[in-house]
Amino acid sequence: MRIRKESLRSCLEQVACIFVFLLFVFLAIATGEHEKNRDVDIIGDINEGWIAENGQVVDLYDLELGACSVTLDISNLDIAGKAICFKSIDTNFKVYVSDELIYDYTPELSRFLGVSYGMQYHAIAIPAGSTNLRLNLEPVFPNAPAGIREIAISDAGQYMTNVFKRNLFSFCQCMTTMLIGFLFVIAGVTGKIVMKSTGIDFISFGITCLLVGFIGLNDTLLLQVLTGHPEIIRVAEYACLIFVPFQLLSFFSSTTGESHSKLLFGMLIVCFLNFFIQVGLTQSRLSDYYHLVYVSQFIIVVAFMIAAVIVFRAIRQKMIKPTLLRTMMWGLCVSILGAGIDLTRYYFFQSYGSLTFTRIGVVLFTAFMGIYLYQDHIDSLKKKQKESAALASEISEAFAKVIDMKDKYTNGHSERVAKYTAMIAKEMGYDDEIVEKYYRIGLLHDVGKVGIPEAVLNKPGKLTEEEYDLIKSHTVKGNDVLKDISVVPELAIGARAHHERYDGKGYPNGLSGDEIPDVARIIAVADSFDAMYSDRPYRKRMDFDDVLATIREVSGTQLNPEVVDAFFRLVNKGEIRPIDK
Repeated sequence: MRIRKESLRSCLEQVACIFVFLLFVFLAIATGEHEKNRDVDIIGDINEGWIAENGQVVDLYDLELGACSVTLDISNLDIAGKAICFKSIDTNFKVYVSDELIYDYTPELSRFLGVSYGMQYHAIAIPAGSTNLRLNLEPVFPNAPAGIREIAISDAGQYMTNVFKRNLFSFCQCMTTMLIGFLFVIAGVTGKIVMKSTGIDFISFGITCLLVGFIGLNDTLLLQVLTGHPEIIRVAEYACLIFVPFQLLSFFSSTTGESHSKLLFGMLIVCFLNFFIQVGLTQSRLSDYYHLVYVSQFIIVVAFMIAAVIVFRAIRQKMIKPTLLRTMMWGLCVSILGAGIDLTRYYFFQSYGSLTFTRIGVVLFTAFMGIYLYQDHIDSLKKKQKESAALASEISEAFAKVIDMKDKYTNGHSERVAKYTAMIAKEMGYDDEIVEKYYRIGLLHDVGKVGIPEAVLNKPGKLTEEEYDLIKSHTVKGNDVLKDISVVPELAIGARAHHERYDGKGYPNGLSGDEIPDVARIIAVADSFDAMYSDRPYRKRMDFDDVLATIREVSGTQLNPEVVDAFFRLVNKGEIRPIDK
């Protein structure tokens, strides 16, 4: 049965994997076409009709290397209350209307920030009566073409609203990733017990999510628009990339259950060296973060390769949990698939600056890890619960043996009563948890006998009235011993009330009928049967049929009829039978 379930689960996982792959491919094609055609859908698109200085018509989205100047005749366009709106990519520019300068975008960046500002949106109002536009474009990097995208003459508010709408989904993805990362960091900081039980460094995993989420925010361009400082957002993204490798390696290292402190310390040193080298080279103008980002990406790839070696080594040595391995493999596959789709969109659909599916992959990875954490925590709690139940049962059995050792004539009595109690409870329809609990209560029903002198317990003759009262006091003594065990309060109830009678003539409280607790009613039948069918100091055990006749006779007076009926059903089934047979 177990093999069949595992086979079914494996098939379902394969089907899910194929479904996710096909879904990703479909979305890649759909969004790729959307990205490819997005520019022509912009209200008032003016990409066509630009004239270069040499008189040739040029495509603003496919300019030659270096600086250039392009002009557009707008005399026939409706420009009343409109603005020229576009996205610039590492390009300084000046906007002229009828040969009059109206906008100069040449940000003066500090040496620390480098020369690249990334991408920024612009909305520049066009004066009334203007007849032509001229753009003087100068790329930040001389060996690159000027980058202009999504250019249009449109209402500035409507244009920027469309920008926000287009990027809202990606923005929400990034914020979700960062929120999940924040929650994992909180869980790691406050939940030391959870981290110890799972063995996973959730702080590193959470920080990785925070870094990846912030890197994604750079691609949405919303922070650039809101802050007006795209260069700061760009440099912050590069800084995040620099420290991603250490967090990644720390997380994957923790999943193996081994300490790789020297390796992690080495990766941390590499990350800091990379940081200071990039800052130094950028500030001295020998290079720029824009070019050095490939160093960070290379280190990330190396970190992944090292992590893969560590994980595969742990797999060979069987040091990693199968469920955790399966979760990580799913997460990595989805993340790599998302990155592959984004690369495909970049090269074949010109989807610049979009990491939509990479972010989806990361979000799914975090979701998988969250599900694993939840399942592992639940499994850990169940394991501890089983261990606690087993410990409680073993302690109860040990106490029962101590009780029976004091009364040599009732050796094994507590264990037998517990067994009969559990059998009757199950026959009466109680669930397994209650049956197990009643078993433990049955084991300790006579714990009060520890406080009774052995001379009285083992007296071979008939007891005096004072001695009998002393014997009866074991119910109260048992209650006093067990009453402070709050986890199973019925322990004290079973010890105190198992000698109460259905007709109210029992002790110590004279309870009757439904006043007697359920477990005490069952123990009373089990105890009565074993007492009559066992040797006593003053007599030999009774014949099995005589015991049954006696129990049937006292049903409704001493014993509860419903419990007695359940007892006889067990007898009829042969589950309770004579010892000789």
